Amino acid sequence: MTDYPNSEEIVDYILRITREIWEDRNPDLVMRYYGPEARIHALGGIMQGAAAVTENTRAMQAAFPDRLVIGEDVVCSPLEGGAWLSSHRIRSPMTSRGDNAYGPATGKKVTTHVIADCVVRNGLIEKEWLVRDNLSLVRQLGLDPQEVALHEAARRHPDEHSRWLDDERRRVLDAPRPPSDPASSPEPQQDPLGFAREILLGVWQRPSEYCEAAYAPYAVLSDSDREVAGASEIFSHYAALRESLKVLRLSVDHAGLQARGGGWTLAARWTAAAEHSREFEELPATRAPLFLMGISHWWLTGGRVAREWTVFDRLALMEQILRHGKTP
Repeated sequence: MTDYPNSEEIVDYILRITREIWEDRNPDLVMRYYGPEARIHALGGIMQGAAAVTENTRAMQAAFPDRLVIGEDVVCSPLEGGAWLSSHRIRSPMTSRGDNAYGPATGKKVTTHVIADCVVRNGLIEKEWLVRDNLSLVRQLGLDPQEVALHEAARRHPDEHSRWLDDERRRVLDAPRPPSDPASSPEPQQDPLGFAREILLGVWQRPSEYCEAAYAPYAVLSDSDREVAGASEIFSHYAALRESLKVLRLSVDHAGLQARGGGWTLAARWTAAAEHSREFEELPATRAPLFLMGISHWWLTGGRVAREWTVFDRLALMEQILRHGKTP
């Protein structure tokens, strides 16, 4: 299939190829479904080309042979030129049976939470943004997060990845500022990007009455493996993050909306330029310049957030902090 006239077909495509590659243990299919120059962006590194994605898939399957990639939701948005962007939220239970990126097998059962935004054009994935909280994975494996982060920070990273982090941080800092008080409150069905921006600015940078009113009192947040119940508790959770990670500027890079279960799921990919202002994951404040990339899914009912899923890579942020400490 080279063309997808509606979101149902692209959802089916994403779920189907994911199963074929992962549950059916057929990593060579990556060469069929990813473009030869496909580019995958993650906070911890960049992959270029279907061949590199294939090798990475083989390595992951060797490390976690029973890995399941359970699609919890896929939110699709049409793009220009007949392309689609899919935001695929995944829960992935698996057992450590072989060497992985952080060390030898531990035999431990773990569960990771992942969200992948993919651009699909003419039946091929040509670009992907991948977020996974690797800090949660490291802890579940029984490893010391600071030791792992120190090792990763000391490892030589490709210049391309360092340039990407710097360029993206500069892009966010140089972008025009959105109005501090929009003339009208954005409605999620009419302006999903505006709604996402107000929510994210409210929790990460400047609390607002609009943001507080947008959460139902019974809302539940899943921040990777952290579960927070109740709107007031969610705001306290973000207040603690704001203390550690001072967000200077935030950009919503994509937002899409899809009807789901008596309401709507809104998916937003966001990036932020920040500063390590207070202790973060037991690392004392360094004032290190940081670049964050995260993806959030909100399930809305009655016009308010009833459920939120947010994922960003805390381990990669620890690496950025520790690399800054080694900079002459």
